[in-house]
Amino acid sequence: MSTMPALRRLTEPAVPAAPRIAEIQAISRPARTFTGDFYYTHRNRDRVWLAHGDVAGKGLPAAIVMAMIQEELEQRITSCAEAACDPATTMRRLHEFLLPLMPANRFATAVIAHLRDDGTLIVANGGHCPPLIVRNDGTIEELASTGPLLGILPRPAWRSHVTRLEPGERLVLYSDGITEATLCDEELGVAGLKDILRTTADTAGILHALRERDVNDDVTLVVVRRV
Repeated sequence: MSTMPALRRLTEPAVPAAPRIAEIQAISRPARTFTGDFYYTHRNRDRVWLAHGDVAGKGLPAAIVMAMIQEELEQRITSCAEAACDPATTMRRLHEFLLPLMPANRFATAVIAHLRDDGTLIVANGGHCPPLIVRNDGTIEELASTGPLLGILPRPAWRSHVTRLEPGERLVLYSDGITEATLCDEELGVAGLKDILRTTADTAGILHALRERDVNDDVTLVVVRRV
């Protein structure tokens, strides 16, 4: 990787006097001038909302769709947070917004989740790269899709997966630009990313481990560590 994007340490919580439950780091680098990746975090009452996703394609067309998603996602998550919605419900509402707007050759993938102050983690995955949970004992759990891609099917359904993050454990959200990074024409894959996560704890470390590989797609990474 020839260049490394700037690291963002997202402050949490944004609500005065609320307990600090997580350290969140996010980093994003477009493959070209524009990116089709998106992410968002939002603190509401007793939980932190998280979203990460990708629009199929590269360049300006994907970036235009991404910009629509980013703006709508912020509104939908804020509204759903106030109503205490499940992440799967938020996913469905985002899909309903995208369905009439998405070009025929476009679709999006997304993970929407929230982490409560008690450590309860609820995740909905719409065809996105499987989120990884790095446990304190060194094991890494892979959370598969809980529903289809966004912006294609007329009446899709998603469900939410419920688990728990203990203090010190990490949730890793990432785009396929990372797992498709190549070395001697061999892709890193999810298994390779897991190997990296066993030796490094943050976004900068993960990108540093990719420095020898060719990365030809947008790269976006969010690491959430429960404190």
